[in-house]
Amino acid sequence: MQPIKVYNGRHGTGPNPWKVILVLAELDLPYQIEWIDYSESKEEPYVLLNPNGRLPAMVDPNNGVTLFESGAIINYIVDVYDKNYKLTYGDDRLAEKYQVQSWLMLQMSGQGPMFGQMVWFTYFHVEENLTTPLQRYTTETKRICSVIDNALRRRRAELNLSKEEPVWLVGEHYTYADLSFVMWNRILLNQSTPEDGKWEDEMPEFYKWHESLISLPAVNKVLELQAECIRTMKDSANEVRNRQADARKI
Repeated sequence: MQPIKVYNGRHGTGPNPWKVILVLAELDLPYQIEWIDYSESKEEPYVLLNPNGRLPAMVDPNNGVTLFESGAIINYIVDVYDKNYKLTYGDDRLAEKYQVQSWLMLQMSGQGPMFGQMVWFTYFHVEENLTTPLQRYTTETKRICSVIDNALRRRRAELNLSKEEPVWLVGEHYTYADLSFVMWNRILLNQSTPEDGKWEDEMPEFYKWHESLISLPAVNKVLELQAECIRTMKDSANEVRNRQADARKI
């Protein structure tokens, strides 16, 4: 099998390409990261792969398939390559199969946009003291986290699991839906806290779920790869943040 190509923005801070890579790693599929500068993402030839000019895009040379949008790419990978239902459920468990889809759609429509805007207005926006948008996106970010926390609490009760046992969004094993939240959750937990300062106290199920996910061997390996990319590549997110801070002084 030829490696599946995943296009990623150079320095590797952006979370969305890594969502795809997590799924590939969990399914033990060969992949190749194609690094491009963010300035190239709005130009040809990249926009021939992704008309929206965002990352990631995927090229599967095994089937001649090119896709954009991380959710669509994840659906494709799971449909084509997860024959043993490691990260999903089959037609014999139709309710669970499409519940996983529901959570992926929440990640795409809710978590990514809300978390992303909160981070932008907190760290990167040139104009300071924009309290209204920051409050809006912070509130929505916490709301989405609470949706997950409450759902996991109900799942634990339904399955009669002890506090030490991991609980997942759908069924009895983790799926691509759980994995899709990992990268944005890491940004959130690394750069912000709820008002009382302790995620594990305010949203314990959400926090334990995230800790269970990042402890998975394949996930941990991808996170180490991302950290190495960020450490060794130029134009890191911190450098971009510093340029934005300098711009505020002009």
